[in-house]
Amino acid sequence: MDEKTLVKFVETKPTNVSGYTLIEGFPGMGLVGTIAAKYLSEKLECKEMGYIESASFVPIIRVHNGLPVHPSRIYVSEKYRIVILVSEQIVPQMFTGNLSNGIADWIQKKKINRIISLSGIRALPNKGSSKETVYGIASDEASKKMLTQHKVEVIKEGITSGITALMMLEFKDRSLEAFSLLGNVHIAADYKASAALIEKLNEMFAFDIDTGPLKKEAKETEKALLEHLKQMKQAGEQTQKLESQGHTPMYT
Repeated sequence: MDEKTLVKFVETKPTNVSGYTLIEGFPGMGLVGTIAAKYLSEKLECKEMGYIESASFVPIIRVHNGLPVHPSRIYVSEKYRIVILVSEQIVPQMFTGNLSNGIADWIQKKKINRIISLSGIRALPNKGSSKETVYGIASDEASKKMLTQHKVEVIKEGITSGITALMMLEFKDRSLEAFSLLGNVHIAADYKASAALIEKLNEMFAFDIDTGPLKKEAKETEKALLEHLKQMKQAGEQTQKLESQGHTPMYT
């Protein structure tokens, strides 16, 4: 592998995670994976055990409480025996293969048992249910069975893309137990879809995480969006009115 695209896992607090489950969330459709994974790490009071670095990463960092934060961080909960990979790093498409390969290498090295990818899918019909539908993709038959048991809508045919898609293919090729949970995305930062994924994880692992704050954020986001759309509509109506009166809007 080219040194310039090498993926490096830096463990600031090395931890034995053999037999653990890894849950990952990378930026993707609706930012669902990143939002859900970050919320999960906070609510389960996970400890940071390290971070990922790579020369292929876009040179952007997040600042928290006045200090720089690594954009791709690794958390661990010994109580729940899970590792959480939270990433706010947008990965250039040409490097997604190297990154998925590097993540799979580290998972095998650490002897992690199962991988769960959190992501989004574009606004499929909710089939008349009051609950948000959660969709899934499995790497093997055992994972598919688990999805079915927990009433996840398994996607039988279709196309998916991005880092999460390549990771799922990598896990399948290496015979690693893995599945992807996909929230139904409607807007750019979809907190409601993220809340649906957390609730599904609650069912699967008895986390008992309150999704109220995420749903509140979803309502605020939707409220802001509706207000923006209302303003756009009013502006459009005003423009049409002026044009019908023979006036042409002028901009300075």
